[in-house]
Amino acid sequence: MIIQINDNIKIWKKFNPIELSMDDDLFNPTDADRNLAKLGFNKERIEIKNRWFDVLTPSELVRKRNKSDGYYRVVYIQINMENGEYYIGKANRPKWSELKRYQGSGLKFINKFNKNSDKFVRFYIASCETAEQTELLESALVDSELLSDEKCLNLVAGGGGTTKHPSIAETSEKKREYMRSHPEQFQPMLEASKNAFRSGDSPSLRARSQRIKTVMSEEKYREMTRERIKNWIVENPEEYAEARKNNHEAIKTPECQAKRKASFDNWVKNNPEKYQIWQEKLVSSRTAPEANEKRKASLKEWSEKNPEKANVNVKKRAKASAEKLSKVVCMVDLQSGEVLKTFSSQHEAAKWLVENGKAKNLNCVSSISSVCLRKPCTTGYGYRKKAYGYDWRFASEIQIKN
Repeated sequence: MIIQINDNIKIWKKFNPIELSMDDDLFNPTDADRNLAKLGFNKERIEIKNRWFDVLTPSELVRKRNKSDGYYRVVYIQINMENGEYYIGKANRPKWSELKRYQGSGLKFINKFNKNSDKFVRFYIASCETAEQTELLESALVDSELLSDEKCLNLVAGGGGTTKHPSIAETSEKKREYMRSHPEQFQPMLEASKNAFRSGDSPSLRARSQRIKTVMSEEKYREMTRERIKNWIVENPEEYAEARKNNHEAIKTPECQAKRKASFDNWVKNNPEKYQIWQEKLVSSRTAPEANEKRKASLKEWSEKNPEKANVNVKKRAKASAEKLSKVVCMVDLQSGEVLKTFSSQHEAAKWLVENGKAKNLNCVSSISSVCLRKPCTTGYGYRKKAYGYDWRFASEIQIKN
């Protein structure tokens, strides 16, 4: 069906909405296009001055987004479905939300739109690769002939030129170049800034630092800083490696460690809930299978590169394990709870069990340790209470109970 808006504008719809609403069956198994039209996907075309355009749906617009810079460059028409007034415009926006929010810039159209925004319907009729293409298409549509139509809300002919705003990087580079070319203008400012920082702590300096911290904490500037650091790392790999080395050495100094600890303690005190969440995430990340595998590979690589230090660590771990296992243990009767025998270490107890034929080898020390530490049973119920017919306890625990 074709809807005549005025002499210059016509809208074609593949299916008549009134006929669709009168269908007996909600879905037609043989006509997929008709079913889609009932769901709101009724194909439309618009004729402007004897030139037909396919109406683009939001999903089609998203797919046609410019791949190089992510911009939406479109030409659209706003039509007042009640009185037939219309406005043709273009838009070049980097975000979908900005494109949806932008309605048009003509003063006459804005005045009409603000009074009757519910009467206007916007149709996107073209998606372009460059801003120049949107200019050419708009100039081809909005000419003196169209402006003479009383229903047209455009005030001037299309194709008035694109406004190219310099990027942040271009603006910053331009400022830096100007400062390098005119050092005499900025030298007093730089000297005053240096003197302010060298003069020590002051209320004005603290206020300035707080303002900078507040601004730079916004996600926009944090992202800018991340991008700038990434670019610097790629362009200056040697300087980055040197900076990493210097930073690693600076962190090890007692002054830096004390400062970091004080800052962390202050944060924990002021943010107990966040600290609890951070602790849980930290434990989870350290005990994850991926983290264990990564730690294992890293430790193996470090051991191969530093064999002497690795041997020292092995001896430390062996000494700590020996101290743990050398605690005095008692062999306790299961029925009476009486201490039957005392051993200077778990290994000595294991040796006694082997010599008296109660165990096959010295590996029984692991069972003795499990009972002493009250480790959970393999069945998942309770903990180990005996090994080789006896209960085993650390002597220090028995003395505490007594």
